[in-house]
Amino acid sequence: MSEKEKNNAQDEKQSLSSIDLQHYLKKVDDLIDQSPIRGLFDEIDKFFHKHGVFSSIGVEIIENGEELIIQASMPGVSKEQIYMDLEGTILTIGLKTDTTTEVQNDQSNYSYKKYSYSQSQRVVKLPYPINATTATATYENGMLVIKGTKLPEYQKQIFLD
Repeated sequence: MSEKEKNNAQDEKQSLSSIDLQHYLKKVDDLIDQSPIRGLFDEIDKFFHKHGVFSSIGVEIIENGEELIIQASMPGVSKEQIYMDLEGTILTIGLKTDTTTEVQNDQSNYSYKKYSYSQSQRVVKLPYPINATTATATYENGMLVIKGTKLPEYQKQIFLD
């Protein structure tokens, strides 16, 4: 077999494998686009968006003299769902949702409970530490406002004499 024939055979083989791959990818795309499977993917997307996994808590930090004001936009949540943690200049603002739904059907003689738990949080680095003992937090009309007195910037390193 000549060199030219070997190259032609190799090119033909690569061309066939490329066609096979394209055919396979088309079959996979067709399978995913079918109604039952597409519906499943849509429901998974709805679940994660509904439970806050992809949502973000918008935060704005305002310096007002010796006071630091942190505003977090969290519409549609109740005050009981909010938690905050402050450690140095790291502020964590989060939401927890824990629900239980019980369904009973006496006619069909069945019942079940549905449990749902979700959590999302935002970690913010503050420009200054704030006094956690005198800081205040209020939640009204979907806006969490945290106000605290700025502390002098603390030193994190120890220098050798």
